Amino acid sequence: MASEERKYWVKGSWKFNLEAMHDKLYCIIIDSREGEVQYPITIAGTVCKDECDVYDLIEEASNLEWISKSRKVTSREYGRIKQMVEWRIGARYVACMASGMSEREAGRCFEDM
Repeated sequence: MASEERKYWVKGSWKFNLEAMHDKLYCIIIDSREGEVQYPITIAGTVCKDECDVYDLIEEASNLEWISKSRKVTSREYGRIKQMVEWRIGARYVACMASGMSEREAGRCFEDM
């Protein structure tokens, strides 16, 4: 008998961060068009060489968001979701620090992990 793959529930805060990935990735596309971001750029462990690569990440994040909201996820899906969430939280922390927020307050971003 083949062993069954383990499945995991995804925390609500991680689902929220997957939703926030869409907005952040669209902002990256806009920033690249305005010359504020230069390719290649590494996002959540993926090297994006152009706008199409960022759109692929948007699609991947959307798919993982839907999966996480509709069923338990596989260990592979869970790992990728975690990688995206870690990147999104890190980006949020950097933005908070850049806006002048105290390190203590900005560090609250990591409570989502």
